[in-house]
Amino acid sequence: MFERPHHQRIQKVLQCFDNELLTRANCFFGGGTAIVLALGEYRESVDIDFLCSDVAGYRLLRTSLALPRLGAVVNRPVEYVREVKTERDKISTFLRVDEAPIKIEFVLEGRISIGGANDPALGIPVLDRVDMYAEKLLANTDRGLDRSTMSRDLIDLGMMIRGWGPIPAGAWAKAQQAYGSAVALHYGKCLALVENREHLRKSMRAMSMDTNLADDLVDALKREAPAPIRAPSPRN
Repeated sequence: MFERPHHQRIQKVLQCFDNELLTRANCFFGGGTAIVLALGEYRESVDIDFLCSDVAGYRLLRTSLALPRLGAVVNRPVEYVREVKTERDKISTFLRVDEAPIKIEFVLEGRISIGGANDPALGIPVLDRVDMYAEKLLANTDRGLDRSTMSRDLIDLGMMIRGWGPIPAGAWAKAQQAYGSAVALHYGKCLALVENREHLRKSMRAMSMDTNLADDLVDALKREAPAPIRAPSPRN
């Protein structure tokens, strides 16, 4: 189904999760990896992230664990690199597939309401597109100016715009409900950062992306920039 070897390993892990339990827990596959797999594997993504929409669902996940293992959360044997770690709002572990470690996280999303539906191809519940956009806007606000992240959240947003269309009004509304005006402010600051083609192409190469997409990606992001920051900045 997927071409990149690591994404094939990720698919093998996804097939191990109990779809019925995740559905009952309102727990959805999301984050950058879900986006990348849905949009033709435009970059390398390495982790698996699930988001729980409510406390009851997260509680169901917690009580389904058989520490230090995932217990009923998986319905097939898996190989652990590290025992399962539980925190107030996160469950995490590393699994080994074909000799490669893959980080797994289940996070209680306490900032916005989220939803999703079962994806027949993946066999698990997947976050809906409006919420994928909203989560990326929030992630970009949190860490988009940290150069060590390689601007991946804004790059993902650009690829989503190219593949799925404009950022939905509902996604802006959810993100702004959580973070207010900081969402638009950081979108503008991070857009200025990726308009530096040296930084953008370096980031794209680090994520095994086709650097020929750079101009189209920036153009897509400019089209969706909130009105107060729509003015172009000089190219470098």
